[in-house]
Amino acid sequence: MNSLYNHGVKQTQILTRDLASFEKNLSTSPMSLQGSIITSLTAFKKTIKEYNDLVTQNNFTEEKHQLRLSKFQEDLSKFSEKFDSLRHQREISLQAESHQELMGRRHVSTDNPYDASQKANQPPSGPSLSYSEGLYKEKQSLSRGSNQLDMILEMGQNALDDLVEQNETLRRVGQTFEQSLLTLGVSRGTIRKVERRAKQDKWIFWGAVIVMFVLCYYIIRWFH
Repeated sequence: MNSLYNHGVKQTQILTRDLASFEKNLSTSPMSLQGSIITSLTAFKKTIKEYNDLVTQNNFTEEKHQLRLSKFQEDLSKFSEKFDSLRHQREISLQAESHQELMGRRHVSTDNPYDASQKANQPPSGPSLSYSEGLYKEKQSLSRGSNQLDMILEMGQNALDDLVEQNETLRRVGQTFEQSLLTLGVSRGTIRKVERRAKQDKWIFWGAVIVMFVLCYYIIRWFH
């Protein structure tokens, strides 16, 4: 019980640190930091659920457990709200920077003293986009990129949740299987062989998790 609580406290510390870093470098922070925060929020939600289930199953009536649970839920709500707010501020900041960049380009093109003579010597070209149309297209492009990154992060989050849940299920099944074998009188040597094979499968499982995170990282960098 205490170990699960301490794990939750560590998760709140990590989330506090990452959110502070995100807030400090709002427009320049990498997308991987947002992915890390999303993963931490998901893991923290899972910890709260496990803590709540443990309190319910064991019928703990001590007030400290309820206070801990309430504090965790309050922290989760604050973290989620702050993260959503920072993401919104980041989007506004990026749009403002894009607007300033477009204004700068327009200013340079209109203030060029040789612009008239250059245009006179150039052959007529097709219709050019107006400033508002260019700004709209730029905004649409940023919005599409942001939506794609959100989809990738959400897919990675769902995949991680599935892997963690499957690993927990396999662990419980393994414990039940071992108890059943002992009840049936199977030798411990046979059980050890099964455990060694399970350990090898576990390494394969975590290797696949690492590969998945590496692929997500490079995909995020590619879109960024």
